Amino acid sequence: MDDRLVKDAGISKQNALANILIPKIQSFWVWYKNGGDILLFVAYSLLLTIYMGQERIVSRGDLLYWLLTLPTVAAPLPRVRQTVENLIFGCARPLAAMGLIASIWFGLKGDMGVIPPIVLIAWVSAWASRSEVRINIRWLFAIILVFYGLGSLSFVLQPPFEKYSWLMHEYYGDPLAADSGDIVLPPQDREGIDINPWGILPGQTAPAYGPWRISMVPNIATSGTISLFVFLIALKHLRFRWLTITTAVATGYFTILSFVRSALIGLVLFSATTVVLKLLPDNARLRVTVAFAMTLGLILIVGISPLVLYHLQDIPLISRLLLRNQSGLSLEAIYRQAYRPWLWLQHLQIFWQSDDLMGYGSSLAQSATKKLLNAGQVRSDSVSLPTRLLATYGLPALGFLYFLGERCYTHAKNNDIWAVSMLSLLIWLMMTWGSIFHPTNAIFVLALLIIGRGGNAFHEHREQQ
Repeated sequence: MDDRLVKDAGISKQNALANILIPKIQSFWVWYKNGGDILLFVAYSLLLTIYMGQERIVSRGDLLYWLLTLPTVAAPLPRVRQTVENLIFGCARPLAAMGLIASIWFGLKGDMGVIPPIVLIAWVSAWASRSEVRINIRWLFAIILVFYGLGSLSFVLQPPFEKYSWLMHEYYGDPLAADSGDIVLPPQDREGIDINPWGILPGQTAPAYGPWRISMVPNIATSGTISLFVFLIALKHLRFRWLTITTAVATGYFTILSFVRSALIGLVLFSATTVVLKLLPDNARLRVTVAFAMTLGLILIVGISPLVLYHLQDIPLISRLLLRNQSGLSLEAIYRQAYRPWLWLQHLQIFWQSDDLMGYGSSLAQSATKKLLNAGQVRSDSVSLPTRLLATYGLPALGFLYFLGERCYTHAKNNDIWAVSMLSLLIWLMMTWGSIFHPTNAIFVLALLIIGRGGNAFHEHREQQ
C-alpha cells in the first residue's frame, strides 16, 4: 500500500512537471516558427560583427568562413518544408527560378564554383520571407539594445589606438581617391585590424580614419545600416513605451552620426517616398510607378552628382556629408570616391557583352581586380548587388528584379505604404552598399523579411496574432 502511494506520488510529480514544461515548450515552438529562428540568427550574426574588422577579408575555408556559412545553411532546416513551399508556391518562386536556371546553365558549362552563392541567396531568402513569420518587435528591440551594449563594452575594453602605429597616422584624404593609388588601409596580418577604429561617441575616431564618425562595430556600414532598419521599424511602431523610445533614440543616434552616406540618403528617400505615396490615390500601379521612379531618379542623380559636387565641394556641409570632409578635389577624384556610377556601367556592359546574355560566372570574380577594381585600390565589385547579379548570372538574375517588383506591387495593393517605401530604400542600398547584403548576415535576412512580408512581418502584441 505504501509502495503504491509512493508510486502514485511519483506519477503525480511527473504529471505536474509535464504540465509545466509542455506548455512552455509549445509556447517556445510557436515563437520559434513564427520568426524566433530569424531573431536567433540576427542575434548570432550581430554578435559576430563585433569581432570583424572594417577591412577583414573572409577567406574560404578559414574559421570565420565556417562560422558565417554553416549557421546560414543550417538555420532554415527546422522549417525546411515551409522554406521549400515558399520556393515552389510562395513569393520566392522568382528566386527559385533564378537559382535553378543559373545552376543548370553554369553546371552544364562546368562552372561549379558560381552555383553555391546563387543557391544560398534563394535558400535564405525563401526562409526569411516565408508567410508564417511575424516577429514581436519587443524581441527585436531587446536584441539590438543588447547588441549596442556588447558593442560599447567591446570598444571600452579594446586596446587604445596608440598601441597600433598605423591607426595613429594622420588621415590625408580618402585613400581610395589618392592619385598615387597607394593602399593606406592595413594589410590583413596587421595587428589590431579587428578593433573598432570609429568609437561610439563623437571625437573618438582613430586618426587614420579621418574626421570623427561613430560605429557600434568595427564595420561602420554594418552599424549604420542595421541601425537604420531598426530605427524605421521603431518609428513605425512608436509608442510611449521605454523599450520603443530607447530603441528609437539609440538607433537614430547610430544611424545619423555614423555619416554613412548611403544610409543618410536612404533615410531621406524613405521619408520623401512615404510622404508622396500618402498624397497619391489608393492605386497600386500608380504608387509602385512613383516609388520606383523616385528610386531610379535618385540613382540617376548619383550618376551625375560628381559634376555637381565638384562645384559645391567647398561648402562645409556638402563636404562633411558627401565627400568625407574633403575639398579641393579634382573631378576625377570625386568620381573615384563615388565609384558606384562607374561600377554600374561596367556591370551592365559586362552583362551585355556576355555569351547569350548569361553573365560571366565565376570568371567575373577571378578577373575583378583587373577589370573592375583599378588594381592598387581597395575596392569591391559587389557594392552593387543587382548589377553584379546581372554581370555574374545574366538573364536568370532578372528573377531577383522581378521578385522586388512583384513584392512592391503586392504591398501597394495591401495599402502597406511603409513596405513600399522600405523597398525603395532597400533597392537604393543594394545599389550603393550591396556588399553588406550577403545571405550570411543579419542585414540580408532582415531585408528579405521586409521585402517578402512588408509591415506584416512585425507586431507589437504580447501574444502572436
